Amino acid sequence: MDTELLRTFIEVSKTRHFGRAAENLYLTQSAVSFRIRQLEQQLGVSLFARHRNNIRLTASGERLLPYADAILHTLGRAKQDVALSPGFSQQLAIGAPPVFWELDFNDWLNHVYALAPGLAVRLETASREHLCRQLLERSLDLALLSEPTKIDEIALHPIGELVFELVSRDGNANADSLMQMPHIHLDWGTSFEPQSSRLQSLQKTPVLHSSSASMALQFVLANGGAAYLPRRMVSPFLEQGKLHLVEGGQALSRPLYLAYLEKSDRRELIDQLLTLPLGWEGADLRLPSAE
Repeated sequence: MDTELLRTFIEVSKTRHFGRAAENLYLTQSAVSFRIRQLEQQLGVSLFARHRNNIRLTASGERLLPYADAILHTLGRAKQDVALSPGFSQQLAIGAPPVFWELDFNDWLNHVYALAPGLAVRLETASREHLCRQLLERSLDLALLSEPTKIDEIALHPIGELVFELVSRDGNANADSLMQMPHIHLDWGTSFEPQSSRLQSLQKTPVLHSSSASMALQFVLANGGAAYLPRRMVSPFLEQGKLHLVEGGQALSRPLYLAYLEKSDRRELIDQLLTLPLGWEGADLRLPSAE
């Protein structure tokens, strides 16, 4: 049986709404409906009773739910554990979008590795949507995200806010001269878009649009222009005089989260991991305020 069908069934049973389930699974509503019909055909039963906008589980659906959850849980854990060599007791899988790993999490990863004896660490690189799916599949234990997710089963632990500076290799660059300068755009998620557009000169088509902070940085150094880049990456170049802050360019910040399943069977290990410091300078990351 296709596990994607079971995963879709679980999401619809949780949301009781095909549209919201589609949004959480990053699918179209028609794809969700098709998957449910496929599962019902395979099992030979109706899983949902539909009355106008009211969707509820049938008796067959209620009986399937714990089995579907157990199958996905077992399969997800099997994907991680079957490849472990002798000497390793467990594997911790951590994922992030490509741009995250460019920011140097080495100190943090060293602390993660030292959390438990016999621990193997696997790093994944994927889009936010794929990372969320992997968390739900339990083939991933933890994900680094810059945007929150609406999926109820996924908990978010705020790390802090990553600081971005508007920089250029032109030491005289200011808000007025930006209009004549090429714009290099770093893709840091959809919620980052409106912030940088507060400067009208950054609303024009970028000469380079990149999801790689390293490539955006090297482009600015080689070709000029201006870009909002993580302070953690540009600080050495600012100190060396190879880059300069654009006068009138306000620093921006984006949140960082550690995402994990609320009901993960690795919660004890994950809870320890949530207390680990990143080992970054305070100027690079604004820590969440204590409540």
